[in-house]
Amino acid sequence: MSTPITFEQVRDFLCEQCRVSQQQIEPSTRLLHDLGVDGDDADEVLAGFGKRFSVDFSALAFQRHFGSEFGAGGRWLIRKICGGDAIRLSPVTVLDLVDAANRGRWIEYETNVV
Repeated sequence: MSTPITFEQVRDFLCEQCRVSQQQIEPSTRLLHDLGVDGDDADEVLAGFGKRFSVDFSALAFQRHFGSEFGAGGRWLIRKICGGDAIRLSPVTVLDLVDAANRGRWIEYETNVV
């Protein structure tokens, strides 16, 4: 059995990828809603995460969690300030990534959107 992936390992990866401080990342931190990771950036972060931690993201319904890259920057800012369509997207949290890393795959749950 392999050594479990820790929150600290995932936090450090996200700090590196998203250029944020450790203080900005907690287990409940959401990639899109809190860090602004969306569109192609989300795809790159998840691809890098999958490679680093050997996680299969083939079951991830990307459009359920992230928007497209087209206009993502301005759209994200409006969503961050006003809510908007980010409210309808199901968040991916740091804890979700820790769980996926320890399973070796993403499991798409049917949950209520935050």
